[in-house]
Amino acid sequence: MAENRRRDKRRYADLALKETVEILQILERISRGEEADFTERYADLVGMKDRLGRRQEDRKLGESLCATIEAIASNLGQLVGKERRLRKVRITKMSGKRGSQMQVQTSVVGWEENRPQVGKSYRLFKDDGGLFRSARVIKVTPDYFQTQNSVYRVEVLREG
Repeated sequence: MAENRRRDKRRYADLALKETVEILQILERISRGEEADFTERYADLVGMKDRLGRRQEDRKLGESLCATIEAIASNLGQLVGKERRLRKVRITKMSGKRGSQMQVQTSVVGWEENRPQVGKSYRLFKDDGGLFRSARVIKVTPDYFQTQNSVYRVEVLREG
């Protein structure tokens, strides 16, 4: 029985899953900064989304899958496009409140969303996949920034 199924033509759901995996692999390469184009694969997926099944639920899942992949690709394109301005930095907490999540003399490495700006929260996409978000920044110098609660030293490891 299983051997007969392997010989039969693949179902559209199987093909959609295969296309999705290939698209995600391409997007992963793009996220590493490699040149890659996923539009042909994405067009194939969009073309088969309405043939995934007879039920309305299946069609809605196909539409949701395509919309989600398109959103991920768009967000990734914006981030990679911004990468030229992004910096990989190490921030070290020099002083601050006791009992806070980040202890004094603790360092975090990652890509900053924007350089520290007075009046805004500073965000850093950590190498381990997490997100560091500071309190509102109140002072900025070339090597340090101060928030309402703490002072951080910034070391640029790589300019994007």
